[in-house]
Amino acid sequence: VGLDWSWFIVFFLITWSLAAHYFPMNYPDWSPGLYWLVGLLTSLLFFGSVLAHELSHSLVARSTGTPVHGITLFIFGGVAQIAAEPKRPRDEFWMALAGPAMSLALALLFGLIWFGTRDANQPVAALASWLGW
Repeated sequence: VGLDWSWFIVFFLITWSLAAHYFPMNYPDWSPGLYWLVGLLTSLLFFGSVLAHELSHSLVARSTGTPVHGITLFIFGGVAQIAAEPKRPRDEFWMALAGPAMSLALALLFGLIWFGTRDANQPVAALASWLGW
C-alpha cells in the first residue's frame, strides 16, 4: 500500500474542513480540541474505508488468479494496481462488485454505530454519521 503525496493534501483538507466547519456548525457545544480530535479520527477512518474498498477489489482479483501489484491512495481516492485483465467475465464482475459491496457494508456498519450511540456518545455518533452518509 502506497501513499501519493497528494493524499496528504486531501487528508489535511478533510480534517480541517471537519474540525473548523462541519463539526462546529453541527455540534456547537464541543471544545476546540474535541473538534480536531474527532475530525482527525473521522479522516483516518474515511481513508481506512477507501483502503478497505480497494483491498476488496484486490483480494477478489487475487482469488481469481489475477495478479495485483499494490494499492495507492491519492487525491481522488485509491487505485488497486491490478496487473492483468481477468480471464473470465464473471471474475471481472466480482472484482468490480467487491469495492462497492465493501463500501455499502461499511456504510451500514457506521449507520448501526450511529444508531447505537446517538443518545449516549455524541462524538462517536457524529463521526459514524459522517462516515455512514
